[in-house]
Amino acid sequence: MQHYYLELKEVDDFIPALAEHFGIGYKNELGEYALHVPKDLGKGKLNCINFPNGIGLYWFDCTFLRDTKIQIFHPNVTPLRLIYCVNGELSSHFNNQAETFTIKGHEHLIAAPRADEVHSLIFKANTKVDICYLEIDRKKFKHYLSFDIEELEPIYYKIFSDIQATNQVCDKGSYGFRTFDVIKQIKNCEEIKFPRINFMGAKSLEILSYMLTRFSKNQDQEQYKYLKRKDLKAIENAVEYISNNLSTVGTVDEIAKEVNLNVNKLQEGFQAIYGQTVNSYIRDVRLTKALNLLSTGEKNVSEVVYELGLSSRSYFSKIFKKKYGISPSRIISNQANYVEHIENKTDKV
Repeated sequence: MQHYYLELKEVDDFIPALAEHFGIGYKNELGEYALHVPKDLGKGKLNCINFPNGIGLYWFDCTFLRDTKIQIFHPNVTPLRLIYCVNGELSSHFNNQAETFTIKGHEHLIAAPRADEVHSLIFKANTKVDICYLEIDRKKFKHYLSFDIEELEPIYYKIFSDIQATNQVCDKGSYGFRTFDVIKQIKNCEEIKFPRINFMGAKSLEILSYMLTRFSKNQDQEQYKYLKRKDLKAIENAVEYISNNLSTVGTVDEIAKEVNLNVNKLQEGFQAIYGQTVNSYIRDVRLTKALNLLSTGEKNVSEVVYELGLSSRSYFSKIFKKKYGISPSRIISNQANYVEHIENKTDKV
């Protein structure tokens, strides 16, 4: 097994320290660090951003050629890690703990080492992994709060107030599709530079909020307990299929056949996870994309209707206005007026 030991004085040292072990360079743009796994070790990419509120967002989308262990030790930071496995598998181990925990798709691990413990992340050889995790610096996070940490509910106070890391935390479970959706948004984010950093920061807080709900109410397990892992994977595939085929997506029966799932089970899954039918979900995804397309000012209403695979412009305008309270043509008009205002202001300067 390939070992990499990282003793990190600052949270931003993770990518630089790993890059040094790999014998390669890394990229840093507005605080987002990234490196590509060298070909002799595997393939893929690792990213991380640490925000002023003490929350760090880390993403592993990679494959290692050999079993690989990344050992992390923070002598000056007492981290709490919320680790989410999207694809593949990841094992987690503390050096003072006998048990190793392994998580696979749609499973998470809440992990916090004691002050003197090394936390190891173990990657299986030739296994592609998509791992997203939040790393919370509890000292910084405490100062970020707009209230005294003693006011937190006992269940949260226990883990967030332990800034001396006297207690070990290791809690494994399944995470919900709301969290999965946010993780996919992070992975597929096409924003760059400052808008990207702000987007990532907002989504990190969103993931944290879902974790807090799950941690206190164990809500996700109750909500999805009757859905088997293969059913969850099929619903995930259905969401991916809808996203990639918005203009040509067929009936619910066709979608169910595409992901090899019973129609009733597909509808039940969407109802439990999203609180709506498959067709309602498709409609909302289309309307969200329509709003984004119209807001750029690069396409007119007819072009957007065509791109979304709809046959009726009047129907589109009706459901769009019902959802957003404004007509699609008004969005375009407002965008044009905004551009004209900016251009006039620039000319005067």
